[in-house]
Amino acid sequence: MEIKFEYSYRDITEQDIKNFEVKYNVQLPESYKNFLLSHNGGKTDRRRFTTSDENKEGTVTSSIMLFFPLSSEIENNLESMYSFYNTGGIVPSNFLPIGIDPGDSLICLGIKGNDFGYVYYCDLDYFEEDNELKEEFIRVISKDFQDFVNELSFPKI
Repeated sequence: MEIKFEYSYRDITEQDIKNFEVKYNVQLPESYKNFLLSHNGGKTDRRRFTTSDENKEGTVTSSIMLFFPLSSEIENNLESMYSFYNTGGIVPSNFLPIGIDPGDSLICLGIKGNDFGYVYYCDLDYFEEDNELKEEFIRVISKDFQDFVNELSFPKI
């Protein structure tokens, strides 16, 4: 299903992505790179999601209000979010914050290790200063970025 954007940010190039990967010593999944090249963040018409991990009680339903752009047109861009949340030790070092929900919790992408390409919901309502976000407040949304985007639904009115 094709995703439509209410707004997005300036186009970026493959070199912009490569520069980010080299600067932070990370590798981005191909589906996410393609997403950035096509849209570079913004607000989508379909944005509702539900977590899917079976190991935790219940599920969480929320919305991605903004996909962070790689470009620096706004303060909440990929580079500033990665620097703040990863360097600050708030989210695990193998996560890239790619978006935010209405309650300022993060949608993150696994960029290293066994969960490479997984999409997670990081519930920052339970974040305690001076500690990394506890595992119990990190939930799997999807095992693949493209599946995550394809499964987004319209907000209920």
